Formats: sequence, C-alpha cells, structure tokens
Amino acid sequence: MKIEVLDAAGKLVGTVPSTKRRGLSRVRWSMRLKAPKVPAAASAAFGAAIGPRVLPGTYTVKMTKDDKVYTLPLELVPDPRATHTLADRQAQFALSNRLVTLLGDMSFAVERMNAARSALADRAAKLPAGDPLAQRLRDASATADVMRKKIVATKEGGMITGEERLRENLADLYGAVVFYDGRPSQMQLDRTDAIGHELSDVVATFDAWSAKDLAALNTELGTKNLQPIVLITRQDWDAVGKGGQ
Repeated sequence: MKIEVLDAAGKLVGTVPSTKRRGLSRVRWSMRLKAPKVPAAASAAFGAAIGPRVLPGTYTVKMTKDDKVYTLPLELVPDPRATHTLADRQAQFALSNRLVTLLGDMSFAVERMNAARSALADRAAKLPAGDPLAQRLRDASATADVMRKKIVATKEGGMITGEERLRENLADLYGAVVFYDGRPSQMQLDRTDAIGHELSDVVATFDAWSAKDLAALNTELGTKNLQPIVLITRQDWDAVGKGGQ
C-alpha cells in the first residue's frame, strides 16, 4: 500500500509511511517537502535536516493498494494564531526552495571535485612511483582538494574547531529561513545572493581547471593506456536521483 500527497497541480509533494497491519491505522504527514541534498563534510548540517513546509491550499491524498486507487481532498489551512500573511508565507517558501536548489548545486559541485580527486589518485597509483606523470596526478588531486575546501569544512570535530565554509554558512541560513514561517529578512535575501555568487566563482574555477589541466592529463593517461577521467554531468547526476528534490 502506498500513500502519497499531491498538490493542486498534481505534483507529488510528500509520501506517508503505510503499514500492512489489518484494521484502522493512523498516519502522519509532515506537511514538508523532502530535506535538501547537502554536501558531505566533516560536520553535520543540522539546519538542513528538514524540507520546506508546503503552503496552505488544497491537496489530494492518494492511496494505492494493489490495483485500487483511492483519493481524498485535503485542505491545509494556516494556524489561526499565526500572524503571517499568505504573501509572507509565499516569500518564505520561495526563498526556502531557492536555498534547496543552491544546496543541490553545491552538492553536485563537491561530488565532481571528490570524484576528480579519487580518480586522479587512482590513476597515480597505477603508475610506477618514479613516473613524472604520477606526481602530476597527485598534484592535480591536491589542487582539486583545495577547491573543495573552499566549499566544505574538512577538519574533524567541527563543533570544536569552528571551521566554517560555504556549506556551513548556507546550511545555517537555510535553517534560519525554513524554521520560521514569516517573510524572510532583506539580510537573508542578500546573504543568499552572496553565497550563490561565491559558489559560482568556485565552480567556474573548477570548470576551467577541468577543461584545461584535467583534459591535458587525460591526453597523457591515454599514452599510458590508462582510462581518462570523465566527470559526471548534472543531467546524469539528477537522473540517478542524487540531486535531492
């Protein structure tokens, strides 16, 4: 048995755990989208542990059991004690989803950098220790790691060391926005822009390095009968479900 929640446009916005137990069962819907994809790092991103809360409106609960489908409309209304307007909620929801996208972009960038580091080290290990290409591959892996460290904290014990990078700043910003149902502040909007620009700069540097230095190394790997290093594309990354929402 499968229980899903669809929005007014028929888009899936949530799933509800079901049970095989006979009789009446009570299930809960969190009223939130999936939590964002967060880059792996030395510290946990507690601020990004939950997804954005959906907006008030009419939703459809769809239950599928074998070949039978049952649907029921569900009206989601604001807490009557809340003072936030619908426009406030819409602004918060829009920024929350923008931050989810930014976290996904960041996760993809770190995934590619980690893949490059790993592949470069793998190819170096397949060459004789004194081969000049082996050292160049190790140096290139270190270069990719330098770029990765501009995005994520890499020191263990982050709560103690206090190391923060773009990932930690973005996760904290996301948490501040998603846990408050009111309109985001101008500072939060400006901070989103700033982090987005900083991430774009790092990604542009990595892309330029990949197109030039990594491509040159791939040519030399071919002369050694070693496989070239091919980085995953965003389309393929999204297709295998690593892109989060």
